[in-house]
Amino acid sequence: MALPNVNRMYLTGAWLESLLYGVNCVLFGLCMYALFSRHKPLYWLNALACIFHFTIATAHNIISLVHFLQAFTDPAIISVPDGSIIFLLSNTALTKAMGGLFLLNSLALNLLLTWRLYVVWNHRRILAFVMLFLVTGWIATGIANWVMLIAGHTFSKYSLALARTSCSLDLVLTISITSGIAYRLWRAGREVVGLTGHHAYKAAIYTIIESGAIYTSSIVVVCAMYQAGSPAFGAAINVDTQIVTLTPLFLTASVTLNMMHKESVHPEASTSVGPAFASPIQVTVTKETHTHPIDTTDASTQSTEKSQITRAYHDNV
Repeated sequence: MALPNVNRMYLTGAWLESLLYGVNCVLFGLCMYALFSRHKPLYWLNALACIFHFTIATAHNIISLVHFLQAFTDPAIISVPDGSIIFLLSNTALTKAMGGLFLLNSLALNLLLTWRLYVVWNHRRILAFVMLFLVTGWIATGIANWVMLIAGHTFSKYSLALARTSCSLDLVLTISITSGIAYRLWRAGREVVGLTGHHAYKAAIYTIIESGAIYTSSIVVVCAMYQAGSPAFGAAINVDTQIVTLTPLFLTASVTLNMMHKESVHPEASTSVGPAFASPIQVTVTKETHTHPIDTTDASTQSTEKSQITRAYHDNV
């Protein structure tokens, strides 16, 4: 007997979530190896961010497993006709917890990306203010939409409007940060290409664009499914939680391992982690003024002494 469509959707989502969690386990191991094995000062923000995102992904995967075990093995649920479908589409404590973890994971990612944009652009406060304003608007509408879902107004007019606003702000935020960091690194690479002979940050730019594209695509898919009224958008959120974790892990592992490779090939390379922007050369010219006593020697004597000094100068040269 074929499974109903909702069951198939959620089981497919669970398979994808488990697959992505396995990828995250590998990336987390690479991040820890790259961050703690380098003979450089450890940047604790990167390490703590990786640990936090991986912890959220692990907790979400465990709750999701418990949720599916309860939906397909609990006698009180499966004894009811279409009981698994009813349970999967219900607002239970497990689904509320998974939704909260998704919002928390996404908030941490956006704050981390905002911080990186702020650092790459030499601590420009106006950029940080604009990005934090977008983050505030996004998390406010996201929490409001989450509350509406918990209250049972899943596909109401106000829930859909809040979801559209939240997704739009998230897209603007992600695209702006990704483009801002990539452009800044591109400019930095052009400024030092004359010294290195190649674009020093090309690999980092590609990694940032790839991770940003993965996260942006997941946002578009989840928002499209929710706006279309698909009951499988809950499964898409479960998968998206793992993608939110994959984004910073992939970025950290790729960039850090690339730096370790460069340091092994060129040990004399700079230990700087951030982009080294070429500064204009400053030349300080000092004018010295010497005051001599008034020479009372006559003109003929001065001419003789001048010719002797000139001859001595050429002899020395």
